[in-house]
Amino acid sequence: MAATAEKAQTGSPRAFPDTFHGSPWLFLDVLMVAAAAIVAAVFFYFSPGAREWTWQALGYGWAPAALWAIAALFSLRYFPRSLFHYWRRWAVAAAAVTLSIGVLSYFAPSDGLLEEATMGGHWGVAVGGPSLLPFGLAKMLGIAAAVPLVLYPRTAGPLYSRAAAYVWRCLTIAAEYLYAGIQRVGPVLSNITARNRESRARRLEARAQRRAESRIVHNQTEETLIDRQPIRTEADSSSIITGIWDDATAPEAENAYGDGYAPPWESAPSKFAPPTPLAEDTGPAWRLPPVEMLAPPESVDASQEALKGMARQVEEALSDHGVSVEVSDIKAGPRVVQFGLSPGWTAKRGGEKKEGGGERSRVKVQSIITREKDLALALKTPYLRMEAPIAGAGLVGIEVPVPTPSKVHLRAVMETAEFRKIAGKGGLPIAMGQDTGGAPVALNLASLPHMLIAGSTGSGKSVQINSIVASFLLTKTPDQLRVLMVDPKRVELTPFNGIPHLIQPVIVEAEEVTDALKGLNREMIRRYKQMEELGVRNIEGYNQRVPALNEEKMPFLVLIVDELADLMMVSGFEVEQNLVRLAQLGRAAGIHLLLATQRPSVNVVTGLLKANIPARCAFAVSGQVDSRVILDSAGAEKLMGKGDALILHKESPKAQRMQGALVYDEEVEALVEFWQAQEGPPLAPINLLSGENDDGEAESLGLDAQQMDQARDLAARNPNLSASVLQRRLKVGGSRAEEILEELESEGYMTPR
Repeated sequence: MAATAEKAQTGSPRAFPDTFHGSPWLFLDVLMVAAAAIVAAVFFYFSPGAREWTWQALGYGWAPAALWAIAALFSLRYFPRSLFHYWRRWAVAAAAVTLSIGVLSYFAPSDGLLEEATMGGHWGVAVGGPSLLPFGLAKMLGIAAAVPLVLYPRTAGPLYSRAAAYVWRCLTIAAEYLYAGIQRVGPVLSNITARNRESRARRLEARAQRRAESRIVHNQTEETLIDRQPIRTEADSSSIITGIWDDATAPEAENAYGDGYAPPWESAPSKFAPPTPLAEDTGPAWRLPPVEMLAPPESVDASQEALKGMARQVEEALSDHGVSVEVSDIKAGPRVVQFGLSPGWTAKRGGEKKEGGGERSRVKVQSIITREKDLALALKTPYLRMEAPIAGAGLVGIEVPVPTPSKVHLRAVMETAEFRKIAGKGGLPIAMGQDTGGAPVALNLASLPHMLIAGSTGSGKSVQINSIVASFLLTKTPDQLRVLMVDPKRVELTPFNGIPHLIQPVIVEAEEVTDALKGLNREMIRRYKQMEELGVRNIEGYNQRVPALNEEKMPFLVLIVDELADLMMVSGFEVEQNLVRLAQLGRAAGIHLLLATQRPSVNVVTGLLKANIPARCAFAVSGQVDSRVILDSAGAEKLMGKGDALILHKESPKAQRMQGALVYDEEVEALVEFWQAQEGPPLAPINLLSGENDDGEAESLGLDAQQMDQARDLAARNPNLSASVLQRRLKVGGSRAEEILEELESEGYMTPR
């Protein structure tokens, strides 16, 4: 009690003053209020003009105005400090009274003083207007919107900014759809107009020809017609005299000339036949670029004398160490020559003598492999690789660089029968290069069905990816293949921006990849639902069935990632989860992955990814550990670089060595310009963002709605919110806190940094 009395004496706005507890003061206040009411009643009773003016000024609006005034006077008398501490609330109440008076102005009785003044009086008309006029309604909406912004700028400002951003986004999306509709409808309308104009021109030309022919026929048969003297009307006579026939007078003219006469358009139907209606124009078809756009292949043959000299060096080097071998096969490729060694014979010790000599046994393969360094020294090369045995042959292979290396151009592989065979079957042909014997290496990505490309910097990964993309551009149209490219390095795949095969521009921000991968998963599920409706198992069966149903075929979808390590560093779990799901289920839906990285470690190329991506291509790496991560075996550490690679897929039980195909930057630019210059038929849209909802931002960040709401509340209370505060409050990492800050800035909760 003492604390309460002390708090009341300090003049706190919530304390009840002592004057209210004193009966004399309360009685005096009541007397003053009653006296004021009596004086006002007497004044208005004896002054009809004042009463009428007051009634017409506010009408029924005096009720909310009087309530606000009485509350203000009461607070001023007993709680004077509350008017200062809570002035914003009093201002909001005054605005509410003003709006209520404006709303009353929209209603008016049928007769009486308020018939013209409305139920809100003249002042209400000034606020809201006599009817629901746009100007009056705009004024009231302006008051309702301005009061919170002026009184509570920190709370209302971000909310208004977010609402404005949402409205702007809706308008932008609507404008994009409208523009896309105009783009689609415009060519159709122009084609229809052109066809109508051409058809009309043909009809006019045919009619003019018929009239000219009729004049000739009339001049030639005038004497015969006069002798026959047919019975006809004046209208018929005028038509014959003038010799001008049209479609309406043709039957009468035929009857007038008799049964044996045939008009020119019947006697010569081929000449006067009506024009053939034009076929429906669906836009120009897509055209594939000619392979002549690529550089022609080089014809460089290795010197047979030099190769035979190297074979003798191999035999002599092994013979000096007691290993008898014979070079039985020589296969020279563009950069590597493979010598096939046939192990010799050696005499057994302590064996029984036979006729014609002692008992013999084959030279052990291990004794040849252990002489690898001796062979490298004899051939004067550090790049020596052994393969024991060679697949399909009983030989031990030794691979060394050729004396005169050559390049493998992309055109040399694409013009081979193997590549054309894959392209003719409707798959996804990719030109990889040439093997150690110079044979082309062409694969079908649709049957692999995914590929992993790895190697150190400068080993040839990006050139190989460009060759694969060029293979797509030379064999597949945009309605057969769509591509999604991810290039965090911003240099290798960005030149392909603008080609119609792209689903969207090349993604260069690692943070946006998660949304794109989720969109691909949604597209994969949508495709499976469509195939389920038709009762087919894969994309081939669906595309064979849909032509009879007048539906569009499904194009292949290829995801190309140039640097997987950057994505795994930003959001490794989510990226791996989405990629593994696409690798497991994407083949039947026509979705294929092409992943590349220059850091082949177990953190990047995880076990789940390797288990679901059987095809792998390893370029030169720094150590045997990296080679085992890619190929599950050693060998990539002995490659020469610059396109020298080992490729492993389901058709090759062992890693196959090859020289990657080369495509120049000028060739890539020419292909991109060729496709950018085309305007083919409209493509079926593939929307990777269709799964967004009201909490789409939270979904893209990997957060739930509750965490985003907490972040918005923190930003509303603290405009200078930092990433460290979000880390402590939301229990998230540093990179995720930065993403949340960027999202809050885009929503308008924070000022951009």
